[in-house]
Amino acid sequence: MRFGITARPKNKVARLPIQYNAYLQSYLYSIFREKMPFLHDAGFRSENKVFRHYTFSRIFSEGMKREGDFFLVRNPIEFYASFLVDPMPNIVIDHLISVHTLRLGNEEYQIIDAKAYEDPVHFRPGDRMEMDVVALSPIVAYRTIYVEEKKKTRYFSPYDPEFNALLEENLKNKLSSIHSGNSEQYRFHIVPTNFDLEKNESVVWYKGFIVKGYTGKYHISGSSELLRVAYHTGLGSKNAQGFGMFRILG
Repeated sequence: MRFGITARPKNKVARLPIQYNAYLQSYLYSIFREKMPFLHDAGFRSENKVFRHYTFSRIFSEGMKREGDFFLVRNPIEFYASFLVDPMPNIVIDHLISVHTLRLGNEEYQIIDAKAYEDPVHFRPGDRMEMDVVALSPIVAYRTIYVEEKKKTRYFSPYDPEFNALLEENLKNKLSSIHSGNSEQYRFHIVPTNFDLEKNESVVWYKGFIVKGYTGKYHISGSSELLRVAYHTGLGSKNAQGFGMFRILG
């Protein structure tokens, strides 16, 4: 299930760190700390991969302006978060009913609205589906390589064939972490449609590390099983850190 949360800064002008992903991730983890602690401690596993099965968008706010290492926020902020497996949605609902504030960095925000959204399409098992989407947070595809015995991260753009292959592999692993069946039978394909390599490139500092991803509009197609996982957990890697969320267009 997907949620939209709107919150008003308690101060007249709030200072939101530009690199806010870790703060928003920490807020979301706090929702599950008591009722689902293994989400943070262990997660869902497939082979050597670990998944949290949620993702979240960038923060949106009218008139938000940058000043140094912060955004100055005078109006309510809005963001979206999506959760794949039960009982995660019910835990979020219970939290939003009882807790009406959230903290990002040194600022507190009063939650003034929260909405739960049903899936905009019906993901029927066995169907092949296609849809146009827009990224709500950068999509990340990478491999870890070794150069002269030093570990390095190589990121791929949507124009690189490796981008599609990594996203498909990632979705199959996510599905395998919650279902015992063979996920190799499923397929996924992505094509950028309204996309500029320079304008849509996004570089984020996350806890001292650079993460590179891409926003923009895409056409995605494939097995409904994989597209459902993609919608609720995000495309690509580092979803629980705020990457890979998209909205279905039309």
